[in-house]
Amino acid sequence: MQITRLNIERVRNLKTVALHELQPFNIFYGANGSGKTSVLEAIHLLATGRSFRTHIPKHYIQYEAGDAIVFAQSATERIGMQKLASGEQVMKVNGDTIATQGQLAKLLPLQHIDPQSTDIIDHGAKPRRQLLDWLMFHVEPEFYFAWQYYSRALKQRNSLLKTRRNLTLADLVPWNKMLSDYGEMLHSQRVSIVEQWNQFFHEDLKILLPNLEIELEYNPGFHTEQGLLQDLVQQHQKDLERRYTEYGPHRADLRLKTGGDALRSDAADVLSRGQKKLLIMALKLSQIAMLHASNKETVVLLDDLTAELDETAQQRLIERLSQLGSQVFMTTLDHASVLKHLQDLSISFQLFHVVHGQVSLAAP
Repeated sequence: MQITRLNIERVRNLKTVALHELQPFNIFYGANGSGKTSVLEAIHLLATGRSFRTHIPKHYIQYEAGDAIVFAQSATERIGMQKLASGEQVMKVNGDTIATQGQLAKLLPLQHIDPQSTDIIDHGAKPRRQLLDWLMFHVEPEFYFAWQYYSRALKQRNSLLKTRRNLTLADLVPWNKMLSDYGEMLHSQRVSIVEQWNQFFHEDLKILLPNLEIELEYNPGFHTEQGLLQDLVQQHQKDLERRYTEYGPHRADLRLKTGGDALRSDAADVLSRGQKKLLIMALKLSQIAMLHASNKETVVLLDDLTAELDETAQQRLIERLSQLGSQVFMTTLDHASVLKHLQDLSISFQLFHVVHGQVSLAAP
């Protein structure tokens, strides 16, 4: 979905925002604290139902306001989200109220690229699992359904492990069966997608980090040779002691391994901070490329492009996003260098100046 109009009301310090004739690249510049990142935050809220800065709606809904509203329009769709301070939300597509965030997310595939963050590499398996599952959601039609059933069964099983002291194996039979059925399904879907993703990933890695050899290695979270059901049965006593389910796709990880076959080490341990940032970009760009290959365009939020990347990396990133048909919303303190890249590459853009929460069209 290519956004042509964007309206934002009552998000942080932003005055009512009404932008139209948005372009493939939209640049927001202004001083720190002016509100430019809040524009990206509002788009993120619309696509995912949450902010990338906080989990608490009251933190981004304007002081003493009861709600925030974000509305976007493309040539064919109108989508809107009203987020209440209570955390509840109302979502609409073409005027009709919809029930799940998934329906909005499908229409608006969104990647947030934060050049300052290396969390995906440095902080546990969860952000890497989320990265993989974003891709799964958009390219594997059966994934969402399997994931919902698996999550429900996991929640029930963990709830029993927490609340009932002397559970027998027989008590858990229906949950073990459901977990293993849907867990095996998720696993085989992930294996197939990671295999495809690896090919796209190597293409982008060659552009951004030409001298590095890195492999995506999928770790399923259970012993696949004996199967998940067997793990759940064998771990029964330990799960009772732990009071949660230790094995399954909810514990999967995506490892980034560098070096030849014999001496493989974790990318987190051997790469510099600068290399890690480019590696994360290669991961995200290759996902965008994979969606692009199946005729889905991703909206990309790019926060503070010029702060952490040198000129060459900036240019490579902008050029690649343009090739992939992405619509980009980016913030920067230094718009002159960004404009130079865009003009050099003959890319259509729109420039906005943000001052004290007021967003206005600026002349390039």
